[in-house]
Amino acid sequence: MRWYRFLGIVVFLGLFLAAFGGASAQKITVTIQDYFDPAGGMAKFVDRWAEEYMKKNPDVEVKHVYIPFAQLLPTILQQALTGTLPEVVMADNPWVPNLIKAGVYLDITDKVKEWGWENWEDFFKGHRDLTSSDGRVYAFQVTTNNLALFYRKSLLEKAGVAEPPKTWAELKEVSAKIKEALGIYGFGFCATASEEGTWQFEPFLWSNGGSLLELDQKEAIEALSFLVDMVEKGYTPRDVVNVSGQGDVTQWFINGEVAMMENGNWEFGWHLTPDVLEQLGDVGVDALPVPKEGVKPIVPFGGECYGIGANTKDPKKLAVAWEFLSFIASTDGMLAANLEHGGLPTRASAAEKIAAQKPILAPFLEQARYALPRPLVGGLEKYPDVSSTVWTAIQRALTGMKTPEEALKEAAEAIRGLFSPEEYEAYRKQARELIAAAAQ
Repeated sequence: MRWYRFLGIVVFLGLFLAAFGGASAQKITVTIQDYFDPAGGMAKFVDRWAEEYMKKNPDVEVKHVYIPFAQLLPTILQQALTGTLPEVVMADNPWVPNLIKAGVYLDITDKVKEWGWENWEDFFKGHRDLTSSDGRVYAFQVTTNNLALFYRKSLLEKAGVAEPPKTWAELKEVSAKIKEALGIYGFGFCATASEEGTWQFEPFLWSNGGSLLELDQKEAIEALSFLVDMVEKGYTPRDVVNVSGQGDVTQWFINGEVAMMENGNWEFGWHLTPDVLEQLGDVGVDALPVPKEGVKPIVPFGGECYGIGANTKDPKKLAVAWEFLSFIASTDGMLAANLEHGGLPTRASAAEKIAAQKPILAPFLEQARYALPRPLVGGLEKYPDVSSTVWTAIQRALTGMKTPEEALKEAAEAIRGLFSPEEYEAYRKQARELIAAAAQ
């Protein structure tokens, strides 16, 4: 009898453990993968969403995986090849058109229609263009940034300047006054040998009607000649070609070595934090100066996009991934996410709300409405090669190795060589159309 009793206990325990194990097996894991610093505001925002979601849904485990920026794109491409993509894939916005083409993202058009097409139409045009293809939606850009003119009000006043410059001629004139009165540089920008160098040149190029794919045209040559002249006249530091990145220019600005600078809104989360702004007490922001009065400042946009990994087939995992995506892309979610780290929302409804809370972001928010997606005006999948050719030309001109005309004509020829004649013409035409539309 003891043996049978013992056997019954074993069977009971086995059934219990099997049932318990079966319940555990029902728990699903959904991974959100991005490059946001775990200590930063955006990462904390995602972590809070995950914690709240798991509290309400104990059968779901949400993992937030951090991969450093330099490693993320190679990781995504490897995951796509091996069918191991996470459920939620974040990417830097210039990568997205190529990732769509490579089949990394799930087509979420039907989900967007169920969510409400008016939500999609609330996104600014450039961000819709970037994250869709052939009328199908693949991702949402949820945070963005662009470039504007930062200025130290007290330094301008000491030089007898009442307002920040609006045109290139005024920028040169104001910089001359600052140099004469204060013995410092008027204007700083980043011309490092990286995408940051191309990125900071693009507003001068596009606002003057130039194109990355037609650098041998007068509009491009005029834009680079203007910046070269600023350096040669001593209004801008020659070290703009040697900085490690845009943050170095902000340090010049904070230290009072330059009175004005071209930089992005992310600086409010990095270097121009509330305590620094309070300490300085004189920081203002305005649109970047344009070639002549009445011209629109046309800037590139940066920022990050989220989409669902193409190999997400499990309906439960898909539902969780979509819940995250639709929340962070909602007006309230986008507003909360961007307030955390100084980013800009990509929806008109959220932009209106953030402008009321942070008036200093107004120039960036206005420009976000028509800012351009770099790959779509720079050769799409060849944009990285186009960009490296551009920044090389910029450096050669600013260091005096070549005249602006020589540097850009060489660059234009090299860029045309990246494409077949048919591809080049198609991309050239697309770039022209997008730049013209933004200028209206």
